[in-house]
Amino acid sequence: MLVLWSAKWRPDQKDVAERETAAWQGIQQFFVRSSCRTEIRSADTTPSDTRGFGKVVAITVRELGPVLRIGLPVPVEGGTEVVFESKVTDGRSGRTLAELRTHWQNGGAFVVKGTRTLVEDMTSALTATFY
Repeated sequence: MLVLWSAKWRPDQKDVAERETAAWQGIQQFFVRSSCRTEIRSADTTPSDTRGFGKVVAITVRELGPVLRIGLPVPVEGGTEVVFESKVTDGRSGRTLAELRTHWQNGGAFVVKGTRTLVEDMTSALTATFY
């Protein structure tokens, strides 16, 4: 399997390098735990050498980070949020097998989280999507 990943952050995204490192580590952690042989690359486009892979998974990370909402009905609500799009194609034919958009959240009322758990959050979002 070939995994291609990229990030497309919003224009005002803070700490881009740290978030990309956390996304990369979370993606590696998820696919290392899987039982199939996987090659992971950072790429914005699909390379020409995909025919050698049974499946190609393209992941575009849009959001990875803590969220905090202050207001009603709960004075403080927070946690972490992961948003990504994924496309699975057959490496040999190029046929699309699945296209998904994942919006994963972990937290709730009176929860305030920082960036310490972003690697695990990315891995958990991938687990929720692909298992």
